[in-house]
Amino acid sequence: MVMMMKLKHVDELSGGRKRFRRRYPKVVAQVLGEEVFQVPMRAREGAALVKEQEALVAEFDKIVAKAKRRAAGNGSLSPLEHWREAVAEAEAMVEAIKGDLEEDDRREVLADDLHQRGADPVLVKAVMAPEAEEPPVTMLDAKRMYFTERVEGEKGRNKRDQLERVCARVEKALGPLRKLPMVDLKREHARKLRDYLLKETKADGSPLAAGSLQREKNMLVAMVNLAIVEFDLEGKVGNPFKAMDLTRKDAPPEAEGDKRESLPEDVIRAMRVRVRDNVKEPSLCQRRSKIGPRGGAKLGHLGFLRGARGGRRPVSRALHVAGG
Repeated sequence: MVMMMKLKHVDELSGGRKRFRRRYPKVVAQVLGEEVFQVPMRAREGAALVKEQEALVAEFDKIVAKAKRRAAGNGSLSPLEHWREAVAEAEAMVEAIKGDLEEDDRREVLADDLHQRGADPVLVKAVMAPEAEEPPVTMLDAKRMYFTERVEGEKGRNKRDQLERVCARVEKALGPLRKLPMVDLKREHARKLRDYLLKETKADGSPLAAGSLQREKNMLVAMVNLAIVEFDLEGKVGNPFKAMDLTRKDAPPEAEGDKRESLPEDVIRAMRVRVRDNVKEPSLCQRRSKIGPRGGAKLGHLGFLRGARGGRRPVSRALHVAGG
């Protein structure tokens, strides 16, 4: 019985020269900063070409295994993502084996070959047992799902930055997201996060505003709720952060300014340009009577910020420009 493996990833160049070229998996490309592994080959035909191709396949596998271990270790890849990528790669490798062997035999031969070459153990397992139970969904998977479904494509970086900020605080309080299976979330996690958040301070040393805490809690709750739905975890996972109370018992009344989110930087920059290009008088105002030593101008008083038909442009809230 003869087993043949198709000579893959070998391109023919001019003059009969050969090149080994294989694209890295997406997560490996992110770690390495390169999308393709390619090497000019010395051999051009026969057994020497096959032997060199096998050596380059082995080298490629080692690079991929090492990069995936780095990705898993630095939190850029969740256990579930790691497993699913390994299964997809394993299936492609099994399909590439040609010959009369049964599928189970092909998997066994391939797994033994990968093990001998020091390939990623998760890939070896995916070859032998692709139907094995998947790793549990983690908070890192929840973050990725929320980003894909709710954040990606949004204009500006406000929501993206807020998601990174919320998840960074969760990691500081509870540990790496990839090591937080959602099925293990309990009220204890919520209490621990609450205690951390109530002690967290701004850059100037003052405590986080109550409004900011509430907004971050709302995003975290929404992130977990979305993951429960999208990963079919209803009835298996609860959301302990829903009832998380972030009220400070000794906190002074919240200032009016702290209840509002600041305008995004890109909006502020655009407004500065518009003011610079349109204002021709120092008063900034069409209705000068509204500006006095202690007065101010609201957004509606600035004619150049109005739309063509007199309606206000879509800025999230009125601005108060200090007078005098």
